[in-house]
Amino acid sequence: MTPHYERIAHSLVARHPKPIGVVEFYGGQFFGLIPATTYDYFLENLFAAGYTIIAVPFEFSFNHVAVAESLLAERDQVREKLPEIDDVPHFWVGHSLGCKFIALLEAYTDPASGLYLPPGRSKATARRGIIDEPSLLMAPDIGDTAAALPLPVLPQILDSLGLGVRPTRAETQRLIVEDELFHLTALISFAGDTVAGNASGSPEKNDVPWFIQTLRGRQDGTLLHRELAGGHLVPLGVRLADVVLEVDPQIGLLPAAPPAELERAALELLADLGGRRVAGIRRRQVAASSAPAAG
Repeated sequence: MTPHYERIAHSLVARHPKPIGVVEFYGGQFFGLIPATTYDYFLENLFAAGYTIIAVPFEFSFNHVAVAESLLAERDQVREKLPEIDDVPHFWVGHSLGCKFIALLEAYTDPASGLYLPPGRSKATARRGIIDEPSLLMAPDIGDTAAALPLPVLPQILDSLGLGVRPTRAETQRLIVEDELFHLTALISFAGDTVAGNASGSPEKNDVPWFIQTLRGRQDGTLLHRELAGGHLVPLGVRLADVVLEVDPQIGLLPAAPPAELERAALELLADLGGRRVAGIRRRQVAASSAPAAG
């Protein structure tokens, strides 16, 4: 089944006729500018499995908190236009730097109210956060200004003037560590990833091992994680007839081998996350029903 995209708000949306879930996808800084093209094969597989796709083009900004909030606006505007998904669960899927914005959504979601409350935001003007909305992070990169603007010297100058990326990597890590959520987060990493790192890397230097170390403790040692062969750009894939091409930064386009390994892993993790979501909702309902009445 091939997705057919339509423009809703700022997103490209592929409406599944019988959706089992909605995936809001946010890609890496450069390739994420045209996500329905550069992540074509990956999103096609999610669509074929039953997910309505919201592919949000990457927005360049040093204010990562504001960009994260714009993803919530996309969610709300798109879902408002699609009544068939009113009761369908929402999933967040990101790649590379796109994962940082999804992580910020969860880090700034208040567990008590369920609202997205970054600094300066009041409950009166806040949007609903991402409670009960699982996330799948692929090769997560939560880097600083140098990651957002990979040029010599300039990132250091901007940071010294206080004009660089906010929150920084260290600030983002602190937000995640201090947050009560991230119980519905899964990871996919790549053994040859030199950008986000891999499972055997140093948590002090790379984001993948840091996430594994941090979230494993959060999820009682049962973190949903798969490490696959390949490098940082494995999720990029364009279908041309019966051939799927992936991007190699040195070589260019080359046939993916095997083209479906990532997609199978992603679908399995999304299914597992969906099961955890349902179980978590049931636990809260049971706890609420057994709590003593007030007064």
